[in-house]
Amino acid sequence: MNFTPLDWAIVGIYLLLSVTVGVLARKYVGGVADYLVAGRELGTYLGIATLAATEIGTITFMYNAEFGYRYGFAAFLPALISGVVMIVVGRTGIVIARFREMKLMTVPEFFEKKYSRGLRLLTGVLVAVGGILNMGVFLKIEGEFLTIVSGIDIKYLVAVMTAILLLELTYTVVGGMVAVVVTDFVQYALLSIATILVSIFAVYHAGWANMVDKVAHTLGSAGFNPLENPKFGWSFLFWQILLWFSVHTCWQTTAMRMFSTRSPETSKKVMTWTGFIFLGRGMLPMIWGIAALTLFGTGPLLAGSPVPVVNGHTLAPIDAMPAMLAQILGPGIKGIVVAGMLAATMSVNSSYLLGWSAVISQDIVLPLRQIMRKPPLSSRRQIFVNRLANLFVSLFLMFWGLYYTPPGAVYLYLNITGTIFLAGAFACVLGGLYWKKASTTGGYLAMILGATGAIFPFFFFHWSENVTGFAAFGLAAAGLLLGSFLKPRQLAANSAGGFP
Repeated sequence: MNFTPLDWAIVGIYLLLSVTVGVLARKYVGGVADYLVAGRELGTYLGIATLAATEIGTITFMYNAEFGYRYGFAAFLPALISGVVMIVVGRTGIVIARFREMKLMTVPEFFEKKYSRGLRLLTGVLVAVGGILNMGVFLKIEGEFLTIVSGIDIKYLVAVMTAILLLELTYTVVGGMVAVVVTDFVQYALLSIATILVSIFAVYHAGWANMVDKVAHTLGSAGFNPLENPKFGWSFLFWQILLWFSVHTCWQTTAMRMFSTRSPETSKKVMTWTGFIFLGRGMLPMIWGIAALTLFGTGPLLAGSPVPVVNGHTLAPIDAMPAMLAQILGPGIKGIVVAGMLAATMSVNSSYLLGWSAVISQDIVLPLRQIMRKPPLSSRRQIFVNRLANLFVSLFLMFWGLYYTPPGAVYLYLNITGTIFLAGAFACVLGGLYWKKASTTGGYLAMILGATGAIFPFFFFHWSENVTGFAAFGLAAAGLLLGSFLKPRQLAANSAGGFP
């Protein structure tokens, strides 16, 4: 075992504190608005902490470190794009301010207000499918991190995954967004400490000059210039810009933080300042990956072939960073770092569980009941349906995490699964908010073509992620334009939430 009793004590105290605080937050949940959007009372500072914690998890560190390990300093490109785009969205208020003014609780809810109930239902299905597939690899990768760093035998990976999931469910199901926000604040503080410690130790042990030399020797100019790297290029650049604009405006868990703020102006401030955190969110773990490359060498790992590195574990490229931490961190420090990573894991996963379950309950179950002319559910019953959806999503995550392995870099897999709904959603949201001629027919075509363009080329025809992602956004935009011109918007039908 890599862990000492001191390390286990630090992790145990953190877990007890986090779950206790989350469960106690239950008393502040009065209705469905409290459960899903914390009563829309988030201020700027708490909003920044919870948004940052929501989008910075162990999975974030793992896939960004793998990206740095595989592609060197050229991997900084998506990190820079994500942060800069977030700052632009915050400063301009594009989409997010209008969303907050509409007092939404989910992104697909917008589709009924601007298009039709049927399109809301279709969007809800695509958001749920894309989001759950996206989250499906989280548990296994997070479990691998914990087993490698702590020294737990790999045969206990399923037990570790189950324990993580149960801890997250305990307070997410009980306290909803209130519990998530409160625990996020605690988790963000611990996460920040762990991030600083790992950055210092990684650079100290690898040496900055050695890291630069290693990338130059291994990858050449392609390790520094993304436009010269065959994995990136111009198509990757444009796709990432479109992707991150859609993530920061239409990604359910991010949008829920904007819905939870006190005002549109508060949402703009939260988004702007979190954008600066996003720059470090990507680049710091990429530096850890480059440090792992420097310490472990290249060969089999870079080629994608697993190689034994530590404690008898057979490791893939995404495991290089935790293998490095298992070797360079000492007692006590290792416990703090693992507690910080657990904080990151729990904050992200609890928010994602709540986000996707909210879509299932609010945008699939409720619209179906309305279409079948069933009586509306009370606030208490809506919360109950949300909790059932949480359990359903959790069971799927366990199954998918155990049996599916992404074919390449995890970062790119997450991008593609998100694009399943983001391509169409972004086109429809921009059209619905800023183009008067956007019609329901155009919305249907945008969502269908965007999802088709993401699913079939990648999962069935094995196209590159760059081409697949860029094509999906292009098809979605073309669908919205074509459908809106072929069948213009019918205001009377849309205002009643009718079908096209």
